[in-house]
Amino acid sequence: MSDSELIDWEQLEMIFGEEDEEFDEDMADLFHEFVEDGNGQFSLINGTEFEADKAKVAKESHKLKGSSSNFGFTRVAEVLAHIEDDIATLTFEDFSASISEARSLFDASIQKVMERYPALGVGQN
Repeated sequence: MSDSELIDWEQLEMIFGEEDEEFDEDMADLFHEFVEDGNGQFSLINGTEFEADKAKVAKESHKLKGSSSNFGFTRVAEVLAHIEDDIATLTFEDFSASISEARSLFDASIQKVMERYPALGVGQN
């Protein structure tokens, strides 16, 4: 999968600026908060009893989809949209595969963003 299929770089440039521009530390803090919150959302989704509370799974997937989309994590948002939109007909196996894919794409997206914007790693806790 190419970087452009994984991430909407134009969206990220609106947040962080072009690669040669001065880096906005406030936006870096916001990105780190997004990553931390995203990790928490994945934990929350995975900790929810799928069959017993599909509405909660859909709601939490919706939240994470929105924030992922805001940061240009296109493929993550697409997979989470699938979970949200198809929650009524998803089997547990399909859900497990989809949430695992979304998690893997989330981690890969973070890696690609950190590679393109090395300043994100400076001063990171």
